[in-house]
Amino acid sequence: MARPNQTIRAENNRRDTERLFFPAGGFPHGIQLIFKKYDYKNLVLGAQGAKSKSQFSSATETGILAVELPMPSTLTDATGLQVNGFERTFLESFIADTLAPAFDGNIGDIAKNLFGLGESAMKGGIDAAFGDLDAKTDAQKSAASQGSKIASFMAKNIVGNVAPGIGKALSSARGTAINPQATLSFEGVNLRNFQLDWTLYPESKEEAATIKKIIRSIKRNILPEIQPIDGGVIEGGLGVGTVGGTSLNRAFLKYPAVVSINLLGIDESHFLRFKPCMVDSFNVDYGASGEIIIAEGGVPQGVKLSMGFKELEIQTAEDYQEPEPKGDVE
Repeated sequence: MARPNQTIRAENNRRDTERLFFPAGGFPHGIQLIFKKYDYKNLVLGAQGAKSKSQFSSATETGILAVELPMPSTLTDATGLQVNGFERTFLESFIADTLAPAFDGNIGDIAKNLFGLGESAMKGGIDAAFGDLDAKTDAQKSAASQGSKIASFMAKNIVGNVAPGIGKALSSARGTAINPQATLSFEGVNLRNFQLDWTLYPESKEEAATIKKIIRSIKRNILPEIQPIDGGVIEGGLGVGTVGGTSLNRAFLKYPAVVSINLLGIDESHFLRFKPCMVDSFNVDYGASGEIIIAEGGVPQGVKLSMGFKELEIQTAEDYQEPEPKGDVE
C-alpha cells in the first residue's frame, strides 16, 4: 500500500491533531501509530436528551496523535483459539448420540422431546418391572433388558463419582473401566496481542527532543484522564484527596485512546493487517545499548521503546477471504 500517512497529513489541518516522527529524515519503510481519543458522553446521555438515534449512535472523536517510527525489530502475527478438552458422562453421550440426528437444532423442540422421552421411558420402565413378563413381546423384553443394563451402568457411574474407591474396586473386579470419552470443545477466539520494539538513537539535539516528546505524547494518550463525578474537567495539579469534595473530583477514569496501526511503504498483502487496538503496556529503557550512556547535553545516547497492543475485536474467517478477481478470467 502507498504510505497511508498522506491521508493523516490531510487531517493535520485540524487543531486537535498532533504529528510526530522519528528520525527527522524519515524512512522508506516504517510504521504509523494513530492514537484517537473519543468523547463517550453521547453514548451515555443520548438516550435521555437526544432527539434521534444519530445523535448518540457513536462516540465523538476529540483528538488525534500520529506517530511515525521505523519498522519495529520484530513483527509477529499470532492467532490463538480457545480449544479445551472435556470428558463427557455416559448420560451426556447417550443423549447426544441418540437425539442429535432427530432434531433440527431448535432448543425448544429438543427440550419438549426430551421431556416426552423421559416420560415414556419412566412408564416403560414401570411396565417392564411390574407387568406380566410372559405377556410381553420380544421387543418389550429387549427394551427391558437394555434398560436394565443402562440402569446398572448408571448406578456404577454414580458409585464411582460418590465413592471413587468403591467404583475403582468394582471396575477392577470386572476388568472394565468407564470410558471418559474425552473430546475437544471450541469455545472462541483470543484477541490478538502484539509486542513492538524500537531502539532509537538521536543524531542531534533536535532528535533527542523529539524522542522525549514522543514518549510523553504517547503516555498522555494511553493513560486515562481523571473525571469528576459531575462530569467536569480537572484543572491542573496532581492533588490527591480522600475526603470531602476532593475524592469526588477523582471518582472516574476516562477511557484512553484507541490506536490504529499502519505499515508504511510496503505491499500490505504480504503482511498482517491490524484491527483497532488499545495499548496494554509501554516500557522505556534509557539504556538502549545495555547500559545508560549520557550523550552531550545530558540526554540518553539511546532509548528502547517497547509497546504491547491488544486488538478490540477477534479475527474471523471473513478477514482472510481472497478478493474476487476483477474482469473476465480466460
